[in-house]
Amino acid sequence: MKIFTIVLLFIAFNISAKEENGVVVKILPDSLVLNSSCKAMADLVAQDFSILYACKDSLQRMYFYNFRLNNIDLVADFKESSTDVVVNESQFKSYTLYELTAKNSENKLIKFVSYCTKELCLDLVSDNEYDKTIQDSITSQLRG
Repeated sequence: MKIFTIVLLFIAFNISAKEENGVVVKILPDSLVLNSSCKAMADLVAQDFSILYACKDSLQRMYFYNFRLNNIDLVADFKESSTDVVVNESQFKSYTLYELTAKNSENKLIKFVSYCTKELCLDLVSDNEYDKTIQDSITSQLRG
């Protein structure tokens, strides 16, 4: 039943996401226009529901938008599996904004930004640096 529900939600999100100078995603209370390079993916065997968009910035570096239920503490997960974790938490309109930097076990820098409502989160993740305009674009589109 869980897989069926995830498939239905994935189909619904893809139907609502249409090309319009990018991909329009209506998952959060606000609609977001993502870069047209973004491709939606779903992990049907994951324990937690999420829709992942894999994208490339202007320098062809990969970054990811992860839309997920707000039912796990990713900050705690990062602190458990990383070293040198720095967390900045702030309020941005109706969203709680978490900005994390950490080093993984291979001493690589991980940059992580999460916009959360009570029910949903949008995580912006990259193993490398991504263009700052990507985060600025999200911030400028959130009205809630």
